[in-house]
Amino acid sequence: MAELTELSRAEAGLARLAGLAYDARSERPIWLQIYDRLARAIEGAMVTPGSRLPGEVQLAEMFRVNRMTMRRALALLQSEGKLQARKGVGIFVRPVPRAFVIRNDMRFADSLIGCEAQVTSRTLRLERAAPSPEAARLFDLGPGDLVIVLHRMRLLDGAPIYFTRKELPAHRFPEFERIYTIGQSVSAVYKAAGIPWFRRAETRVSGGFAQPDEAEILCLNDNTPVQYVTAINRDPNDAAIEFNRGCWPMTSVEFVFQTRGPCECF
Repeated sequence: MAELTELSRAEAGLARLAGLAYDARSERPIWLQIYDRLARAIEGAMVTPGSRLPGEVQLAEMFRVNRMTMRRALALLQSEGKLQARKGVGIFVRPVPRAFVIRNDMRFADSLIGCEAQVTSRTLRLERAAPSPEAARLFDLGPGDLVIVLHRMRLLDGAPIYFTRKELPAHRFPEFERIYTIGQSVSAVYKAAGIPWFRRAETRVSGGFAQPDEAEILCLNDNTPVQYVTAINRDPNDAAIEFNRGCWPMTSVEFVFQTRGPCECF
């Protein structure tokens, strides 16, 4: 019921914008004029951050244009991160970014500051495979050496927000699968392997566009703006033990880097 009310409010505000006369096409194409109006509605909070917009067909009817014209306006807003399309769900106004603290002594769930939603994990794939070129260099692996590859997704109240691909040197963790299966904890694997604590030695953040597999996992459209976070964990002897590349929807988080001591394995 709350979602329907929110959608009705968005429709009412957008209907007022849609009722305005268009300027001449020679001055600015119609699809860009629609883009301007929707951008103003988002930036002026006429539509609530995180709220769902009417569907593409309904918006096209509302703004008195065909679907292709509306699609061009929506695509530009999505490429800028102002809107986010979720496959099978709808088009949403960018949410207010959550602060995510990157610090050695904080668990993932605790790193989402002010988050009252339930944070859960889902293991998508666990296997032994040939390393990526980056992992091979980091772990100093030779031909025939393997890594543990773990694909995992994090969810907020059941909605996917983060996808990560971890690589760990297989020779360091011979019982990875057995121990990880018990509690779904990489830290438990570290501890069982005699690694009492680790530190995040390097973190790199970059922007990009969701690849098809990432978009499917995160329920996004292909080429939706995302943030990639690449991290390296090292043991007390400074040996690299994990290469991690994660993917977030662009507007979902703001990263806060804090310096603390090593992370205990618990």
